[in-house]
Amino acid sequence: MPSVYSTLVITTLIQVLTSLCAVAVPVLAPAAGRELGFSPTLAGYFVGITYLFGSAAALLTGSLVLRFGSIRVSQAALLCCTIAMGLLTVLPLWAMPLAALFLGMGYGPITPASSHVLAKTTPPHMMGLMFSVKQTGVTLGGALAGIMLPPIVTDFSWRAAALTVSVMCVLTVLVSQYLRAALDGDRDPKHAISMKSLSQPFRLLATDPALMRHCLTGGAFAGLQMCFTAYIVAYLTHDFAYTLAAAGIALAAGNFAGVAGRILWGLLADRTRASRQILGWLGVVMTLASIGLAAIGTYWPAALTIAVCLLFGFTGISWNGVQIAEVSRLSPPGMAGVVAGAGTFMAYAGIMTLPPLFAVIHDATDSFRIPYLVVALPALACGVWQLLARGKR
Repeated sequence: MPSVYSTLVITTLIQVLTSLCAVAVPVLAPAAGRELGFSPTLAGYFVGITYLFGSAAALLTGSLVLRFGSIRVSQAALLCCTIAMGLLTVLPLWAMPLAALFLGMGYGPITPASSHVLAKTTPPHMMGLMFSVKQTGVTLGGALAGIMLPPIVTDFSWRAAALTVSVMCVLTVLVSQYLRAALDGDRDPKHAISMKSLSQPFRLLATDPALMRHCLTGGAFAGLQMCFTAYIVAYLTHDFAYTLAAAGIALAAGNFAGVAGRILWGLLADRTRASRQILGWLGVVMTLASIGLAAIGTYWPAALTIAVCLLFGFTGISWNGVQIAEVSRLSPPGMAGVVAGAGTFMAYAGIMTLPPLFAVIHDATDSFRIPYLVVALPALACGVWQLLARGKR
């Protein structure tokens, strides 16, 4: 069995690439919209469709992992992302939901698959940190999208940027093959996959109120996080005349702050065993950061806008590792990947709901400010719920 560190490296790399694919669409939307004639806010609907299919894939992932292994499932997911990025460059606008379908099938399985393999290789006293470090792959992927893609769009085209991401996914599939045999050694080729596989994660979730609370919190936090990622570039370029590169830096700043926050909160959770309280306070502060986004003014210095993005990243993009580690810790032995499927489904439910809601409110009010206030309310409610709840374990 490879060490926890080699497992961490490969699962983080896979997370980086799939997250890069997910964030690439909102980042490329302004340039693609100018060429194809659509509003950048349509990216919110694309994101909603992506996570609709991703949530279904997440529910099946636990059974797929038990049969084929975590790495093999992750490799298949990367290939789906590769196909999605390629389809973006050739499909007409009306057929873009097909690309979203493949992207959802690629992004949905990653958290359950990585939770399974990390849960079996990570000592209990390191779970908060290891899961948090792995989840930095989400923010690193977002930061990479903000830094890498705009220059490619400027120097070449948005299609060239999408194809570049496709090539990176294929290379990651090849790299992961070196650890596949060792990490997938616990797979059972005879494990049955049926329609019951869709309900099994929820049956496990229903047995523990704490698991249910953590998963619902993940949904509220994930939806708010995606609203920042999906709309901050369009917000800054449309309302404040930021260049695409400057808005990309703001997105990258939030994601880099999320990397630092995930590691810090993971360490703190391991040392204090106070994951519930940490999640509660993160919910409260990310709400304040979202209010700060709504308050950005025309004459604000760029440094102040970046500071607000940093605060949001440090809270609203840094919660995932603590939450996923706690869900894995509370899961029945050997079932972390299955329970994580339900947790991922709920997270994606938040993502399917809040970004499209953001787009509807924006189109109705012609404002980015009001939706940034509205979509923060579920996170605030869940943060308060965590602070008031009693921990039983």
